[in-house]
Amino acid sequence: MKKTILTCLIGLISVLTFAQKITVNGIVNDAQGKPVPFAFIKDAVHNHAAFSDPNGAFTFKVDTADRLLVSAPGFNKTTVTIKDPQNVSVVLAADGANGVKTAASGESFKEKLSTEGMTRNAGSEYIGKEGALHGSRYLFENWVHGYVLTSTDSIKQNDNYLFNYQKMDGSLILTEDGHTMQTINRHTIKMFVLFDDQGQYYTFENLPAIDPTHFLQLLSTGSSYKIYKQFNTKFIPNNYVSNGMTSTGNNYDEFKDDPSYYAVKVPGGTPQKFVLKSKSIKTAFAADAPKVSKYLSDHDADMDDNYITDLGNYLNW
Repeated sequence: MKKTILTCLIGLISVLTFAQKITVNGIVNDAQGKPVPFAFIKDAVHNHAAFSDPNGAFTFKVDTADRLLVSAPGFNKTTVTIKDPQNVSVVLAADGANGVKTAASGESFKEKLSTEGMTRNAGSEYIGKEGALHGSRYLFENWVHGYVLTSTDSIKQNDNYLFNYQKMDGSLILTEDGHTMQTINRHTIKMFVLFDDQGQYYTFENLPAIDPTHFLQLLSTGSSYKIYKQFNTKFIPNNYVSNGMTSTGNNYDEFKDDPSYYAVKVPGGTPQKFVLKSKSIKTAFAADAPKVSKYLSDHDADMDDNYITDLGNYLNW
């Protein structure tokens, strides 16, 4: 009996150890010691990945892996053995090939779409009116780096691909040259992660039970809750009217976000919709009412995405 219990305990410890994640920090340089921005770094075994920031630095959580796969346009791919997870040094060697010129992540996304005439759905003619346009149907003004986790749990990434998210129709789009684009079949995507020019990442999941046509941005995740944002972007045309004495409406065209938020209790909870109001938030997180009330009373600030993200991190602590 004691032997059986001991065997079970050893097995449980092994499972818990395997399930643990570690944080890996490092930097990617070229052979001359200059930082390589937006290099793609992936756990060699598991589905964890990140990009280096504009200074070549990176940090992300992985399973207890011992190797990283690193790649970047113009460099040879390399495998790095993790000796010190807090100080991983990656040196990429130039591949020496001319290759195909790819789009730069800093290129103006709106400008490319308007000059190349790639958007043809309703409202596309307003893209070029920068002075008279507020907001955007696109999440980013520029093409950005990213990767996709497929419905079969496989990471898909190509150093020549750049992405953007179309908030109105919910499509993930990619380009190889900044002039032509493709829309990825949403049914093949489980989630995707996009990285902006500052190295900040944005995670989206495919949750047809909440929204069958749009991806939802994951704002916070942990052992207690997942919190999502639904953009609900609409195009509002110029509706300015004046009779010479009084006027109404706006004298500009606008893409306006009217977001909704969802809280999902982990594991397997039913999504609870809420808006950025105290009463609505308390209702969505009723299972943790005391903690939510304390957070709301201790944080007297404007309610926005950062506020909700911090609330989620607090509840997941």
